[in-house]
Amino acid sequence: MRKLFAILLTLCMLFSFVSFASAEENVTITFAFWDNNQEPGMKAIADAYMAAHPGVTVEVQVTPWDQYWTKLEASAQGSGEAMPDVFWMHSNQFFKYVTADKLLPLDFEYDYTPYPAGVTALYNFNNVHYAVPKDYDTIALVYNKEIFDNAGIAYPDDTWTWDTLLETAKKLTDPEKGIYGFGAPNDRQSGYLNLIYQNEGFAFEDGKSGYDQAATQEAIQWWVDLQKVHQVSPSQESFVDMGVDDQMQAGKLAMCFTGSWMMSSYTNNELFADKFDLAVLPQGKTRASIYNGLGYAGAASTKYPEVVKDFIQFCGTEEANKLQAEKKAAIPAFAGTEKYFTDNFTTINIACYPEMISYGVQYPFSPNKSLWESQEEELMNEVYAGSKTVEEACNELHEIICDIEGI
Repeated sequence: MRKLFAILLTLCMLFSFVSFASAEENVTITFAFWDNNQEPGMKAIADAYMAAHPGVTVEVQVTPWDQYWTKLEASAQGSGEAMPDVFWMHSNQFFKYVTADKLLPLDFEYDYTPYPAGVTALYNFNNVHYAVPKDYDTIALVYNKEIFDNAGIAYPDDTWTWDTLLETAKKLTDPEKGIYGFGAPNDRQSGYLNLIYQNEGFAFEDGKSGYDQAATQEAIQWWVDLQKVHQVSPSQESFVDMGVDDQMQAGKLAMCFTGSWMMSSYTNNELFADKFDLAVLPQGKTRASIYNGLGYAGAASTKYPEVVKDFIQFCGTEEANKLQAEKKAAIPAFAGTEKYFTDNFTTINIACYPEMISYGVQYPFSPNKSLWESQEEELMNEVYAGSKTVEEACNELHEIICDIEGI
């Protein structure tokens, strides 16, 4: 009897192995993301996984940011079978997809301790994880060394304050040459949110809006005044025609704020790579730099949930984080692998990005953020157009947020 039981147990184990192996034979999963600059890193991860899993093909799909979410939303309609199997998820969009049951629960045992706690928390809903952290980013001050050298002005450093930034931007602004001292677009993550927290205000925290706070409004006013009052920044119309990073790389700006995810673009630009460097953000009442992080998520509708989960687990490993870092993709989320990213940039002060995580502020998040964030941008456009004051726009936004959030 015992011998028969042992034989049956062995057969069951063998059958399970065969079933799992056959599940990986001739399986193709799609892997979608939005950044062309990070395609080499994502392909390196896919290639490494396929090398270890010969029966699996991972097809990478790159769609520009301004089309990515439209395409993903369209694919999620109905049963969602048209969705990519694995895709990048952003904190702004997470709640919409998770509450619509479009994301695959990652119900496996997994160690999330190597990642920034704030990024991990972004993709947890009802105590279930729906994405493994991919990276994190902070915002730094980028400057054109050539413009500074021509003006005989010392480069930015960690002693700079808002006053230093404004004073220097005034000196470097030369409309006749088409050069502005600073680029201040209507931008949250790479713009005025950093100033809000440096001014000890807040945008949205603990379920509350901070847009009615004097410190918040004061910081936004300072940002708007860079263009409207001091005229050290190009117009908002110019940023529609040519984004702030493009203007920076074209030599039209002496300084701007930019995220770590842009460094591949900056350093791959042969005409600009040797002309710029980085510094930590100028300090207000305190130091702050907005940080955020992406996650690897899976579609609930995938035909291959176990393969998708296995691939996502691999994407979160130290090996995969090292691969994306070595390809200049982004600052990897896995603790200790940041060096593989920073080691790629020996001619610039890239270390300022991970340095600022020590006083980083998580990009403000709310489950309903997507319902009011677009209205924030519209209200700010009205400020720049002169039809609303900063105070009026902020107070109106505060009321909108309170209504949507049920505060």
